[in-house]
Amino acid sequence: MTRHTPGQAMSIVPLIDEAFAHHRAGRLDEAEALYCEALRIDPGHRGARKNLAQVLIRAGRFEDAVALLTERPHEWQENVSVNGQLGLAYAGLNRLELSLDHFQRVLAQSPDDTSALQFVANLQQALGQKPQAHEHYRRGLALKPFVTIEAIKSPPAFRVLMLFAPGAGNTPFEHLVYRVGYETHVLNLLPDVAYDTDMLRDSADVVVNLVADVDQGHALLAPATKLVDLIGKPVVNHPGKIARTSRDSIARRLSAVAGCHVPQTLRVSGARALGPERDPKLASFSRPWLIRLAGTHNGDDFQKVHDENEVDAFVTQFPDADFYLTEYCDYRSADGFFRKYRFMFVDGEVFPYHLAIHDDWKIHHANTDMVNQHWMQDEERAFLADPRSVFGATQFEALRAIQQEIDLDYFGIDCALDLSGRIVVFEVNACMLVHSNNEQFSYKNKSVSLIKERFEAMLRRMASAC
Repeated sequence: MTRHTPGQAMSIVPLIDEAFAHHRAGRLDEAEALYCEALRIDPGHRGARKNLAQVLIRAGRFEDAVALLTERPHEWQENVSVNGQLGLAYAGLNRLELSLDHFQRVLAQSPDDTSALQFVANLQQALGQKPQAHEHYRRGLALKPFVTIEAIKSPPAFRVLMLFAPGAGNTPFEHLVYRVGYETHVLNLLPDVAYDTDMLRDSADVVVNLVADVDQGHALLAPATKLVDLIGKPVVNHPGKIARTSRDSIARRLSAVAGCHVPQTLRVSGARALGPERDPKLASFSRPWLIRLAGTHNGDDFQKVHDENEVDAFVTQFPDADFYLTEYCDYRSADGFFRKYRFMFVDGEVFPYHLAIHDDWKIHHANTDMVNQHWMQDEERAFLADPRSVFGATQFEALRAIQQEIDLDYFGIDCALDLSGRIVVFEVNACMLVHSNNEQFSYKNKSVSLIKERFEAMLRRMASAC
């Protein structure tokens, strides 16, 4: 154990106190600088090291957090909180096996830690260990009906119950509930559990349904509908509305929206995608096609195909699966680059979230070269500051029409503009990720904050209506 001289103790305590004040207020840069200064004075100070790791994880600097926490292994080997932080950091790096190992170490010492149980179950679900995950979810529910995220003030302004379906495609919510004035209860929705609806009703002013992916969560939408109706509180994204947001349903519902191009989309079983049994509706689709494994996002198991042979080669990789086939639309801008815009709809308002620019049709912000291309960043910054400079009155009228047709309280759209100014619709659902880990694109933070503030205002409005 490190021992401080009286002079050290006197010099380091004010630094840590000031750092912690910045930390709690969300001023991460100031907190990091002061924690680092404290560690220069006393490299072995555990509190400063653990708090600095929390700051680094919150800022999305997971590699730095791992390096900090593994620097002095002889002092940290079986520390529960350090294993928990390493679990978070490795999860952020998508090193799920390592993350699971560290959270299991937490459970070995604290078997009734419901947060660790939740992480272990989530990781096992992601790694395909479904029976083990289900066991941990049930254990967590038996110990505690839900995981609570405390408000930053006491008493909280109101209370929110969020229904989370493990492994079933949920609305990303973590950034929305970080450091807010309301209390959040996250309930795991399992198909074979009887819930105490009276207790849930007494615990919430508003219910938020997070089950957002129709393909992954189809079996849970009916139980979710029954549960929210029994609770009887205002509901964000009622499951009955989510049920109408599959990719093929969205394509049909938006096909008549003026100013939009919505490529035809067909959902087929593997048998109806192959050879002589191929769905005849595909004959009307222009080529090439896009084929996607149903229930996937982020470009996973998704490619462009030019003929039936390529369709067959893709489908045979996934026995007993369903697929989406969609007409490909060449949405290149006049300069040859592809641009994908994301807007979020919150309580009837439209907010820009990002612009991704790439030289390939399959775009995700993380797989572009935008971190190295200042002109791309400048263009995204300008779009976020003034989206109407890109999407004019006609395009915003189309976005409003989309919002009215989809009729969800919180959802997003990924889209482009073709050379004639039409909105090319790629995806519309409540699964869209919005996050605040924008260290390399700090200009995005204002847009994220606006979305988060509007989300909280919507919940406050609904809670006050009870």
